[in-house]
Amino acid sequence: MLNIYILEDNPSYLKFLKQELKNFIMIEELSANIKFATSSSDTLLQTIEQAPPEESLYLLDIEINTSTLSGVEVATAIRKISPYIEIIFVTSHSEAALSILTHKIAPLDLISKDMSMKKTSERLRHDISQVLRRLEIRKIHSHSLFSYTLNGQMFAVPLDELIYIQTIPGNPGSLEMHSLNETATYFDNLNHVASLYPTLFRVHKSVLVNPDHIKHLDTVTHLLYMDNGTQLEVSFRKLRILKKVLQRKINH
Repeated sequence: MLNIYILEDNPSYLKFLKQELKNFIMIEELSANIKFATSSSDTLLQTIEQAPPEESLYLLDIEINTSTLSGVEVATAIRKISPYIEIIFVTSHSEAALSILTHKIAPLDLISKDMSMKKTSERLRHDISQVLRRLEIRKIHSHSLFSYTLNGQMFAVPLDELIYIQTIPGNPGSLEMHSLNETATYFDNLNHVASLYPTLFRVHKSVLVNPDHIKHLDTVTHLLYMDNGTQLEVSFRKLRILKKVLQRKINH
């Protein structure tokens, strides 16, 4: 289910956006719904942490006269949570596109309020359809490929080549991915990654590992030895569960 969030401080335009999306979803029987619509940036920000990143679309007005935060600032906060959240901007000022580029937000679309209602409706419908297609593709490939987004571009490595992923100390929202052939640093969070790739195991609050690449587990020192030579710490409460996971793999 795609959850759509709208930020727009013009009441009439907000009503138009809601009605167009509602009609399209209903007529096409889409797996989507308008989860939340508001004119307040602060109120919208409070909903972001509760929203599933991989199934969210934010439709953001760039200039918000009723709040201290602009739509671009809201989008920047969203990007710190996940690169998978879809973002569409609406604006009356075309020069605002420059600020989007400088913030490296990588939105799906930028819709001008100067367009006719008919053309705006067509753009919205096209964008929603594209987001839903992306969701389907992501679900299909998530079991065999590990994907991540860097500087607005999506990259993928075979999931069976992924060794581990860890957070970067002192750099909130950044992850470091290690595979057999590459290492990459990108923006995301471990909770989101774990939800997309259930075969990965969280050995520590800051580390996800691929059990297929575990070479040895030392239950005395709580150290995990990966087949690329890396040593990783295992938390005490994860130790017993990890032992069972490894035992099942041996039995199979």
